[in-house]
Amino acid sequence: MFKVQNKNEFINNYGAGVRNFRQTILVAVNLTGSNLEQINLNESNLVEINWSNCNLSQASFERAYLGLSNFQNCCLRSANLRGANLEEANLAQANLAQANLRDANLRQANLRGANLRGANLENACLVGAIYDSATIFNSNFSPQAAGMILTVSNISSSRTDSKSKENQGTIGKILSWCGSHKFNPQTPG
Repeated sequence: MFKVQNKNEFINNYGAGVRNFRQTILVAVNLTGSNLEQINLNESNLVEINWSNCNLSQASFERAYLGLSNFQNCCLRSANLRGANLEEANLAQANLAQANLRDANLRQANLRGANLRGANLENACLVGAIYDSATIFNSNFSPQAAGMILTVSNISSSRTDSKSKENQGTIGKILSWCGSHKFNPQTPG
């Protein structure tokens, strides 16, 4: 386990060549704009971290808890997020091209405008995650079948509410599937 006391210690260790921060615990830290390419944060507990505009390409977050974190405009190209818990994370406009999201929990995550081209979403739970017309998926992926919610800008709230109600039945079915499936998101502790 790598013990980090604060943001400066974390950034300074990375700058000194440390890449393995496995099982690190960080809470409510602002890392906006940091270059943390190829960092290993496997099995870490990273709560409410602001990763916006960060370069996390080829980073590894396998089985990490990343709930409520902000990855807006973040580069996660070819990142390993297998089994990661990204519940309610903000991934708007994030580049997740070629990322491994197998077995990841993306429930209620914000994926508006995210690039998921080439991403592995096998067994990922995307129930209630939101996306828009700018979100890029693999051609064989159906966001509706995965229980995702399409948001449309410049549309009246009554039409949006109608779409949300329409999705409730699908979401209930998929939540049931996620609960009975072997997928078991865990919070490292």
